[in-house]
Amino acid sequence: MGDRPKPYIGVTGFMRSTDVVIALDCIPSNSKRLLMVGVLSSLKKLRNQPNKRPNRYPRISHISHIFLDDDRFLNLIHYNTDEPETLAAQLNDMSELGGPFLDGFQLNIAWPPYKEVLKHKNEWPNKIVLQVGKRAFDEINNSPEQLASRLAEYEDVIDYVLLDPSGGLGVPIVSQVARDYILAIREKISSVGLGIAGALSHKTLGPVAKLIKEFDLSTDAESGIRDNNDLLDTQATKLYIEEVGQICS
Repeated sequence: MGDRPKPYIGVTGFMRSTDVVIALDCIPSNSKRLLMVGVLSSLKKLRNQPNKRPNRYPRISHISHIFLDDDRFLNLIHYNTDEPETLAAQLNDMSELGGPFLDGFQLNIAWPPYKEVLKHKNEWPNKIVLQVGKRAFDEINNSPEQLASRLAEYEDVIDYVLLDPSGGLGVPIVSQVARDYILAIREKISSVGLGIAGALSHKTLGPVAKLIKEFDLSTDAESGIRDNNDLLDTQATKLYIEEVGQICS
């Protein structure tokens, strides 16, 4: 797949473009990192069914209005489904709904069917982030070697791998555990970007700061930058982005 993609500072759970503008102000024009604008969606939202987290999942019709045009953005829909056997068709529909500035998807799906991801990539040349969440870790017995072997099967259809045991639930990632996974992955795969998530905020980056800098990791924050009403906290978002920027400078 060639060179590794540019790392990003990720913020997941945007509901409006005004918050995206505020976040972008923290990214220098010459930044070595993209701002990953993460918008949550799902098959349920695609079917206009109710969602348990209304302050994190925007209306399907509103998604295209959240994404803006700037070279510093990586605009991604973070998508989950309980019908992975038709994933390609779902992603194709979401690509239409994502609007002209959509860059791709993060797949919050435990080991999605390779053929479905390939089918979608052949129709839409989107960027793909494969999230390795709790269920995905469980399925490879939390083994770094098994994880690396499983990811190698996807190498030609994904651009990034996000190690995320939290899945937006606020469970911290453990630095040494993450290091073991990263080293195993890098032994088998060199072309994909790697990232971490798990209760990240400006208050919790300290224990993983060395890891981020050493491996040039992308980061993604969701639960750690929301307020008591589960709304995106713009001040916490700015502090998180600025802290990652300092770590990587």
